[in-house]
Amino acid sequence: MFEITTMDGTTQSLSGILDWGLTVIHAFQAAGNPALTLIARFFTLLGDPVAYAIILPVLFWCIDEKRGFCIGLTLFLSNGINVAVKENLQIPRPFMRDPSVQLAQATGFSTPSGHSQNSAVLWPMLAWLLFNKTHSHRGLALRIAVSFALPFCIGLSRVYLGVHYPTDVLLGWAIGAVISVTALVILNLPFIQRILAKLSASATVAGRSLRTWKLAVAAVAALALNAASGSDTSMGGLVFGFAAGYIFLTEREIRFSAAQGTLAQKALRIAAGLAGLAILYFGLKTVFPGEASAYYALFRFTRYAVIGLWASLGAPVLFMKFRLA
Repeated sequence: MFEITTMDGTTQSLSGILDWGLTVIHAFQAAGNPALTLIARFFTLLGDPVAYAIILPVLFWCIDEKRGFCIGLTLFLSNGINVAVKENLQIPRPFMRDPSVQLAQATGFSTPSGHSQNSAVLWPMLAWLLFNKTHSHRGLALRIAVSFALPFCIGLSRVYLGVHYPTDVLLGWAIGAVISVTALVILNLPFIQRILAKLSASATVAGRSLRTWKLAVAAVAALALNAASGSDTSMGGLVFGFAAGYIFLTEREIRFSAAQGTLAQKALRIAAGLAGLAILYFGLKTVFPGEASAYYALFRFTRYAVIGLWASLGAPVLFMKFRLA
């Protein structure tokens, strides 16, 4: 039990590492109190998919669609990688070994921590892409604090609540940091910017041929996530739908601008857009086949692809049609 297979084909027991992790969790909880538990629940909420389902649409629909797309796509890819690693390692959560440590609900496998990994992607990218024009010492300090303090607190909250081992959090932070730094470096390299500018300029000339290449890249990324994640095709579908929607959105004659519009218009965008997301998420989940079906993986991919397509194309087009943008 609790073994992993190494590259040379041998197996290694993780019992010692997991026992140490439980010792750390018990130490955290022994020093805790109801107020600290409430604080931990708050920080774990900041790393929850529900929080991202609100933050990313607001960013894409109301602040900056270009940066929203970059951050959203990077986060979806990160979550897909996280799911793939979990599905391959298949390490149960701490409360499966010791039910007494469970202070919060959690499902799926334990390693690495998705909250830790994705918070190490989202918050640094938000800080460095949204506030990139802030050059004061105070602004720099704020960006650094957001980049490191929030992922740190979110990760510790997962250990305190007994839903992750410390090693889960450390691995999640490491993978998330690599992803976010890589994305930020790529997005800020001058030659990458020149390539993107040339691609954008050539889109009007190449037309559908360039669009086909972009869609092909999105499809390959989605298929790679599906292949690595086993039966969980959600992130593959979300990556493809979100990317495809944005590709078509940027080719429209009348361009969508998230920054434009009054506060009232933006509030209506959020209300209508999130309502659409909820209808698609729960509606399609109700009508599509469940896990017992042989076609579950296909329909799960389709459901998340439609959700991504709505977020990056359907909702913005709706906003423009009804003069909310």
